[in-house]
Amino acid sequence: MARKAHEDALGVAGAETVIGTGVIVHGNLESESDIAIDGTLDGSVKTKGNVIVGVNANIKANIHATSIIIAGTVKGNVTSEGETSILETGHLVGDVDASGLAITSGGIFVGRSLVSSPQRVELGEAPEPAPIETDSSVKDRKSSRDHES
Repeated sequence: MARKAHEDALGVAGAETVIGTGVIVHGNLESESDIAIDGTLDGSVKTKGNVIVGVNANIKANIHATSIIIAGTVKGNVTSEGETSILETGHLVGDVDASGLAITSGGIFVGRSLVSSPQRVELGEAPEPAPIETDSSVKDRKSSRDHES
C-alpha cells in the first residue's frame, strides 16, 4: 500500500534531499535543489536550492544556499543569495552573509551579519553607513546651539 506524503510545517516533503531525524552524516553535501535536514550533519552544505534546518537538526557546517530557514541548531557560517531566517526554535552560532536576515522572537543568533541587496551592490548604490554619535559630538552640538542663542 502506497504511503501518502504529509507535508510538515517547514515543507520538508517538498525537498529533494532529506536527512531525517536520527540520521548522522559526516562529510560534505552538495546538491542542485532543495535540502531539508532534521538529523545531524558534520561537514558542509552547498546547494543552488534552499536549505531547511528542522527543529531536531544539529549541524556543524558552513551552509551556502539560495535561502536558508533555521529551526534547529547550526554552528557554522551561512551564506544565502536570498534571505536567511532564524525561527523561534532556531540557534545559529556563526556569521551570516545574506540579502536579508529575519530573526523571529526566541531565535538565537551569535555572530556577525552582512546584509545587502544584491541589486543595490551591483548598481553601486549601497547606502553609506550613518555616522555614529558619540557623547562628545552630542555635547559639541549642544554647546554650539547655546552660543547661537
